Amino acid sequence: MGRPEKPVDASSGAVATFASELRRLRARAGNPTYRDMGRAALYSSSVLSSAASGHRMPTLQVTLAFVAACGGDREQWRRRWLEVSSGLDPEAAGTSVRPEPVTARSCVPRPAQLPMRPRRFVGRADELRLLAADPATPVVISGPAGVGKTELALHHAHRLAADAVDGGLYVDLGPLEPGERGARTVLDGFLRALGVPVENLPDTVDQQAGLYRSLIAERRLVVLLDNVRDERQVRPLLVESPHSTTIVVGRSALLGLRGVRRLRLAVPPRVEAIAMLAGGVPDPVAAEPEVCDRLARLCGDLPLALDIAARKLAARPDVPVSLVLARLSEPGALLDWLRVGDLSVRDSYQSTYLGLGEAAKALLHQVAHQPAAEPVLLGAFIDDEPVYELADAGLLRGAGRPGAYRLDPLGRAFVLDLRATGHTVRRSTRQELIVTAGRHYRSTVQSA
Repeated sequence: MGRPEKPVDASSGAVATFASELRRLRARAGNPTYRDMGRAALYSSSVLSSAASGHRMPTLQVTLAFVAACGGDREQWRRRWLEVSSGLDPEAAGTSVRPEPVTARSCVPRPAQLPMRPRRFVGRADELRLLAADPATPVVISGPAGVGKTELALHHAHRLAADAVDGGLYVDLGPLEPGERGARTVLDGFLRALGVPVENLPDTVDQQAGLYRSLIAERRLVVLLDNVRDERQVRPLLVESPHSTTIVVGRSALLGLRGVRRLRLAVPPRVEAIAMLAGGVPDPVAAEPEVCDRLARLCGDLPLALDIAARKLAARPDVPVSLVLARLSEPGALLDWLRVGDLSVRDSYQSTYLGLGEAAKALLHQVAHQPAAEPVLLGAFIDDEPVYELADAGLLRGAGRPGAYRLDPLGRAFVLDLRATGHTVRRSTRQELIVTAGRHYRSTVQSA
């Protein structure tokens, strides 16, 4: 049994009253020792005892850790802390307040790892409503390269950040190893960001994941996992929390994950595509709807291409847009132009293309040489793996009726440019039969 605490100095006013309330909460929890509370809250015992001493107002993070260790209502205490802190006079408090003991845990800043929010974000109203409907359940945002998954996720995450009083965590898993090794790297970084001392980090991934989920369940955080490649990278990081939100972003829907919500992102409608352009191009261009419409059509309404086009036009307001559009008739010229800095539409399609199987590549080359104005009917093969693979990659888009597809305009430009540069792909008799059947179905429907 520890030594009795010194009485709270009532002369500290509101700070003393707050400390007394913390002590009463601890008493209702059975007076656990500060050492036990520190192990549960991942704070040192001296920091937690100082919070209830009345010498100074504890930080919000320390207060919430104290409350969580005693089983209190974190949201109620968060409001109480804000109420008391807003009425304190910093100069008056400084005469009667001693500094909080400096420990490794108290020196860790509140994590604020979210990248900058997209400043010119427009549209996606339906998607944002779906994301806001159930923030407690992890959500997977998937879709083809360049469709704006990360921008939507960041916009949503920053909207949640105001209530995420314990901060935000972010990681780009693209450069990390796939599978469990990638998950271990993320867990190690997140646990350190949440203040777990290096010497207290568990040894195994399962133990680290258990500690991480315990921390997430007790705090108000927004967690964004970007460019996820496979389920094992993120499975240990998923937790259903009443206070925190986890957002997973990747090209794949990660169907192997259980208990998550899924949002498949498609290219925006033309009206939103034009709005994206109008928000970034010079005023004279924005005032010409037909120019914006033609440029959006060339860009296939793809947000990445629209963003690059707007930046390039804004950087050269002296160049007439009509001259720019005249130069973009060739597929290679269009893809060459849609590059700025380290952003490139060609590179985006290249990474998608390299991830396709040989059968999907063969079908892609076949479809690219069909008339662009006519949909390709592959209804008889709707469950065929190459068709599914191309649709999942965003290269084939639905054409308004079951089994009918159109090739993404920039995808067509990319494939035709591959042929023009001498790229070859193995053709299979089976894929030739698919395209032949597609032609048959198309001619049948047209005749009807």
